[in-house]
Amino acid sequence: MAHEMIGTQIVTERLVALLESGTEKVLLIDSRPFVEYNTSHILEAININCSKLMKRRLQQDKVLITELIQHSAKHKVDIDCSQKVVVYDQSSQDVASLSSDCFLTVLLGKLEKSFSSVHLLAGADAAEWDWLCVKCQQHLSKA
Repeated sequence: MAHEMIGTQIVTERLVALLESGTEKVLLIDSRPFVEYNTSHILEAININCSKLMKRRLQQDKVLITELIQHSAKHKVDIDCSQKVVVYDQSSQDVASLSSDCFLTVLLGKLEKSFSSVHLLAGADAAEWDWLCVKCQQHLSKA
C-alpha cells in the first residue's frame, strides 16, 4: 500500500495530554465538511476539507500544505515543523483503512513532508471527543 507509512494513530486521552501541555505545541486539523465543523469542533482546530480541485493541486504540488493551513485558519497561525499535528474527520478508524486516493490520505502525506509528528485521531467518533468541542451555535447565541 502506498500510504502504509502515513501518520500514526493517537487516542483521545493522548490528545488531551498534548493539549494540556500547551496548544501552541499542537496543530489540530479538522478535515470534516465545513457544516460539521461549524456545528461543533475541537477548540483551536483548523478546518481543512478540500474540493477535488484542491486535492489535485495538493497532489501536483501546486499548493503547499503550509499555505493551505494559513488560508484555512481564522487567524494567523505560527507554523513550526516541530509541532505535533493531529488530524480528525467524521469516521476514519485508522490509517490502514484509508484508500490511497482519499483526501485524508493526501492530506496526511503532505503534512508528513512538512511536520515531524503527524497523527490521526483514532476512531474519530464525535461522541468520544465531543466534550473537547466548541458548540458554535451555543457560543454564537450567547454573543
